[in-house]
Amino acid sequence: MKRVLVVVPFENLYPPMNGGMLRAMNLLHQFSRHFELTAIVQQDGASFRQCLTEFPALKNAAIISAKSFPYKKDIFSLMPARIGQALRFRYWNRSVKGPTSQGFLTFYPILREVLKKQPFDYIIFEDIVLVRLSGLIRRHQKNACIIYDAYNVNSRLALAEVTDDIATRINYEQTLYEESNLTRHVDRIFTCSENDLSQLVEMNGGKLKGMVVPNGTGIIEEPGGNEQVVETDDILFCGSLDYFPNREGLLWFCKEVLPLLAEKKPSVRLMVVGKGDPGDELGAALKHDHIKFYGRVERVSDYYKKTLVAVVPLLSGSGTRLKLLEAMANRVAVVSTTVGAEGIDYTNGKNISIADEGPAFAQAIAELLNKKEQALTMAKEAFSFVREQYDWNVIGDRLSEQLT
Repeated sequence: MKRVLVVVPFENLYPPMNGGMLRAMNLLHQFSRHFELTAIVQQDGASFRQCLTEFPALKNAAIISAKSFPYKKDIFSLMPARIGQALRFRYWNRSVKGPTSQGFLTFYPILREVLKKQPFDYIIFEDIVLVRLSGLIRRHQKNACIIYDAYNVNSRLALAEVTDDIATRINYEQTLYEESNLTRHVDRIFTCSENDLSQLVEMNGGKLKGMVVPNGTGIIEEPGGNEQVVETDDILFCGSLDYFPNREGLLWFCKEVLPLLAEKKPSVRLMVVGKGDPGDELGAALKHDHIKFYGRVERVSDYYKKTLVAVVPLLSGSGTRLKLLEAMANRVAVVSTTVGAEGIDYTNGKNISIADEGPAFAQAIAELLNKKEQALTMAKEAFSFVREQYDWNVIGDRLSEQLT
């Protein structure tokens, strides 16, 4: 059986609080189903193992917690903390270039010990900040295949956030540099979509190898959404407001879509579910009479049961949208922009409704609210679609075939 090592830098991976964490947890689960898995995580072992009810295959994995690792003092420990960390990073990284990476410093000694104990066929980084650890891997296990799992094309996200503030421009240029030099560190990449894969390959002069591992969803065989018509005109936006494309898209919806929709359907109400601070401008927009802002909730499925229509009004970003797949898995009809549905092999008008302009987006929602049997039919088509194509077990089976 192939041996796989996955390094995950999220501070608290379980329960997952954003799309990246959710993808990482599901990939760990699939690797445990098909391979001999070792995972290095930031979270303490006891709280992480609470995931076993939801991700039972992980009981077979070796989980190493950074919080339980006995870090040893060295000569740099005698220096002021900031100076010591900067010098330690450059010594371990064998380069004087680049800013100090705390993730690198955290995982370097753990990874070094793990690599000494057993060989691995695949070593996977769940964040680009860790790819510089490839030098350590090459020194200990030169035959291991090093993979970076790219949730997004990060430079696209960074570019969308560039303002007059010089820090945003520096962040974009640094991110672009890192993504354009992946061939120096990794043998292969995973991406969420063909579009992301082609962009990253092009950025690396066509020399980067990769494969698409799309985002997926857990399939709820018992109804998690609705099998009967919901009488209210509530619609749902679900997504972390810590993520810029979500804030941007929701603000666009509030300004360009909701006023038009409210004219067509005065009884409509947008339910907004998602953790994070919306900020001043979006926060003010969410005080609209036709909006109910719930923030972070314990069970998102409870809100899918209250509606037949979910909206994904994204204008930027990359990858595939976990919340879109989640809505489909909960038997809810989805109205999305083209960007919001990027990476999904959908059929417009059958299992999703696509609209890119405010009036068209409002009209698409109004039609589903006026013809709720039509919305129910679309929701059922969407559920069948994700069950066949985007169930995590289906994705895991395909991935195992390509890595064996």
